[in-house]
Amino acid sequence: MRNFLILCLLAISTLSYSQREIAWFDAALKVMYGSSNIINMAAIDDGNLNYELAFGNAVSFGGKVGINRGYNGLAIELMYAKNGTTYEGLNGYPEAPEIKWNSMDLYFLFRNAKNLGFFEIGPKIGFLRGVERTGADGQLSDFTEFNKRQISGVLGFGVNVIGTDKSFSGQIGLRIEYGFTDINGQDDPAAGNEPFPYATGIYSGDKGYQKSAPIFAGLVFELNWGIGSYGVAQCGARAKFFSF
Repeated sequence: MRNFLILCLLAISTLSYSQREIAWFDAALKVMYGSSNIINMAAIDDGNLNYELAFGNAVSFGGKVGINRGYNGLAIELMYAKNGTTYEGLNGYPEAPEIKWNSMDLYFLFRNAKNLGFFEIGPKIGFLRGVERTGADGQLSDFTEFNKRQISGVLGFGVNVIGTDKSFSGQIGLRIEYGFTDINGQDDPAAGNEPFPYATGIYSGDKGYQKSAPIFAGLVFELNWGIGSYGVAQCGARAKFFSF
C-alpha cells in the first residue's frame, strides 16, 4: 500500500511537470458600441454651445490576438471605427456643425483575466481615414487638415458571460478612451485658427486656442477562442505548441 501511494504521488508530480505551460494564445471577434465626442475646453466653456455626449454615435468592429502567460497577457486589437459628435446652438444661435470621422485603430493592451473577469489598460494608435463636417445649413464638407495619427489612452474592464475555460468564452465590458493628440491639423495659434470642430466664425470662447481631443465611452462585446499553448511536454523535452 505504501509503495502504491508513493507511485501515485510520483505519477501526479511527473504529469504536472510534463505539462508546464510557457504561454497560451487566443483570438477574438469584437464589437464596441457607445458614445464619442471631441473634447475642447474652449467649446465646453462657450455659453452659446450645448456640449453633449450622445449614446449610439460610435461603433467599432474587428478582432484581437492575445499572447498570455497565466492570468496576464498582451492583447493586440485591430478595429475599424466610426465616430461622431453632437452639438446644439443656444441663445438664438444656429446649430453647431456635426462632425463624423472614421479610422483604423490599433490597440496594445495589458490584460489581466482572473475570477471570470478582466481588466485592461494601454495605448491606442488611431489612423484617421476621413473627417466630415455638416454645417448648420446642411452642407457637407470634407476636412483634409487633420492629424491622421492619433494616440489615445485606454482603460477597460468586464466579465465572462459565456464559458469558463480557455477554449471558448464570451465577454462583455466597458471601455473608456481619451485622445492625447489634437485632431486639428492646423494647430498653430499664431495663424489665427479657431478651435476645431466649431470653427464657424460664430462661437467663441475666452481660453484662446485649445486642442481638440477625441474621446469614447461605451460597451465592448467579445467572442473569444483559445488557439493553443506553448510549453514543455515532458521533462527535458523541447518546448512545443499544443492546441486546445
